[in-house]
Amino acid sequence: MKKIFFTALCLLFTAASLKAETLEGGKFLEDVLISDDIKMEESSLSAKEKASRLLQQKPKIIKIEGQPLKFRSPTQPKPVTAVSKPIDTTTKYGEAPFGLSWGATYNQTKALGVDLERIERKDSVNDFIVTKLPKPISDFRQVVASFGENNSLWRINGYGRLIDDDASASKALFLYRKYYKLLERKYGNAQEFFTPKISVVEKKVKDEYGVDKIEIEKIPQPIGGPDFLAELQSGQAVLYATFEDRDVGAALAVNVDGNGKSYIIIDYTNLRIFREREEETLNAL
Repeated sequence: MKKIFFTALCLLFTAASLKAETLEGGKFLEDVLISDDIKMEESSLSAKEKASRLLQQKPKIIKIEGQPLKFRSPTQPKPVTAVSKPIDTTTKYGEAPFGLSWGATYNQTKALGVDLERIERKDSVNDFIVTKLPKPISDFRQVVASFGENNSLWRINGYGRLIDDDASASKALFLYRKYYKLLERKYGNAQEFFTPKISVVEKKVKDEYGVDKIEIEKIPQPIGGPDFLAELQSGQAVLYATFEDRDVGAALAVNVDGNGKSYIIIDYTNLRIFREREEETLNAL
């Protein structure tokens, strides 16, 4: 998959000319969707590259048959003993996208009747592909849930179905605009970021003395231009948007895989859980 951009996902969330907001101004992406280890390891990367890396991660499936969930933390969780009563799947953080529950543990999520298949991603731990979702959405082919080191669901990535698109990426843009409106209604604070491909055109003109000279004109290509699909696939163009309310943030992007198929990505992050973890770390210092 070529870079296009991105943890927002598992989630996961420089801006364009054409009067788009600057990425450095997007505190939500910098502080929440980009993990601390990426910030430390890749401080030399541009904001565009950081965000692109976040939203273009391709999960690697790891087959682990019969192996329990392990957490990378000093204190391992106590073994779960069999109980006669059903597991309580409600949490103080409320319902998450696709019918999941924010802050739920692995066992609480499993009790919803979903199937969880462990995968590995570079910037996070304890990530699972979730199938048999309580509230599936047909536009998304895959959902990845991230439990983190604290065994608490805090990030969800939805990967859209692959589309045989036209050269202007009109089908992917249709879905992008559809979910832009829905996410804006649900979370608000919508901001769109677009970095266009810049075409360079040489023109022959005469100077004040009538001598021919060459002028170079830089022309930004528009969203949905005649070669927009190829521009997204090559990373010459980047299009994404962010949304945020008090408790949840989301990043929506358009992407193209190596086979030229387009799709959308939504990276959800629970900001309340993120702030609580940050406060716990601060109190421990």
